[in-house]
Amino acid sequence: MKIIKALFLTLVIMSLSSSGSFSQGQGPERNNVLSVSAEDVRLIAATNSLDIKLARLDAKIKGTELSYKESIFDTFINGEIGYTDDQRKPASSISGSKNITNTYDFGIDKKLKSGTDIDINFSNEREWTNSSFVSTNPYHNSEIAITLTQPVAKNFFGLIDRGSIEIVKREIKNAGLDSYSKIEDAIMLAEKAYWKTVLAREEFSIRKEILKKSIRFFAQYRNKLRIGLAETGDVLAAEANMHVRESDLLIASNDLKTAEELLLLRLNMGNKITVVPKDRLPAMTTDTTFIESLRIAFENRRDYTSSKNDIEAQKIKLSMKSNSRFPEIDLKATFATNGLDAKYYKALEGVAEDSNPKYYMGIEFKYPLENKQAESEHEKAVLEKAKAIVNMQKTERQVISDIDEKFRNLTVNKVTMAKMRRVENLQEGKLSQEEKKFRYGRSNSDTIIRYQEDLLNAKLKTQKACYEYTASILDLMNAEDSFLKQTGLE
Repeated sequence: MKIIKALFLTLVIMSLSSSGSFSQGQGPERNNVLSVSAEDVRLIAATNSLDIKLARLDAKIKGTELSYKESIFDTFINGEIGYTDDQRKPASSISGSKNITNTYDFGIDKKLKSGTDIDINFSNEREWTNSSFVSTNPYHNSEIAITLTQPVAKNFFGLIDRGSIEIVKREIKNAGLDSYSKIEDAIMLAEKAYWKTVLAREEFSIRKEILKKSIRFFAQYRNKLRIGLAETGDVLAAEANMHVRESDLLIASNDLKTAEELLLLRLNMGNKITVVPKDRLPAMTTDTTFIESLRIAFENRRDYTSSKNDIEAQKIKLSMKSNSRFPEIDLKATFATNGLDAKYYKALEGVAEDSNPKYYMGIEFKYPLENKQAESEHEKAVLEKAKAIVNMQKTERQVISDIDEKFRNLTVNKVTMAKMRRVENLQEGKLSQEEKKFRYGRSNSDTIIRYQEDLLNAKLKTQKACYEYTASILDLMNAEDSFLKQTGLE
């Protein structure tokens, strides 16, 4: 259902972007309005954000390294077609003064996961010479040979080959985790920009309402001045207050446009669209505990999972480097058979009859006496494994610290929000009572203006506290790496 909704929103955005108009000399007009909720913002960001597209491409690019590493087990086909005309002066007259050789070779090479090298070669030669001492001229020599090579010390039954592939698989997993983190960050930044826009709209609305009150207040004082019930100084103070409110509203309008531009940027949407939030602050609540949050973090934190993958990769690498210190000892076995005849098909029949076999079994050995490179790489692998363990311990401490900080912020912001709501109610009641006194001539402009300022600040602080509380919930989910899961996007 969410996928369908995301596709629908994308189509709406594309249609709105293509239908925008421009006013001459004034840039693009935002005559296309799109009302969105926080859930809509997440879906749009998930399908439209450039940061998310880049993160997914990074993961795919890293995934190509697996095929590169697995290419060691690819099957190779080789062949050769050659013609040789040898008219060099021979050391013996028996060899003849002219020898012509036609070569047709074909082979297959394959390495198995057990480390076994299989080499199959099918060779054909046609020999002609002007020597009078050759009994068959020309003649065809066809041969098939199968060679198996099995390492039993270094790269024991393919240990190093398979280990390098396992390391790349874990690196790809870590790249996927990093990609998920970037995706989560991009969606969360988009949602924070959404709530920032909600806050800017609320602040604009509050300042607009205060401006209306200051205009009415100025009008009241001006009327009183005409009938001699007010002093000129009070009228001037009311007018100054009105102009201050107008200036504040202008700044709030600019801040709102800035917030809207940031939201459009996070959503990768054109500036021909005006995004109107459906939600109001605060729209999120949570009753989680510190212990529960810590448990979720250790289950979901991708950097913690990545550090554990690094330890496993270093274990594999250490095993590989330990094996690399062994000498190269290969068991080798070859079976070959050939056919020799003046006619090619007769030579092939000789190969098929297996009447001229050749067998070889042996051990090949190679070992550097100092072996400094292998010893150095093994020592490095030991230290890298120890480093990976320390890094995981550091990550554990970081997880605990992050959850502690974010949970404390959440708790403080929740209490602050409740208190500021209470303060707003008190300030509103205080202003209401003073306005009643003003109507009976028992108050003055300075008191009313000061009380209006107190109410304005209380309302702004309440909305800011609601935003900070909402942002602290998102920050806690980000510290847990649970945002995608809790919003149903994973």
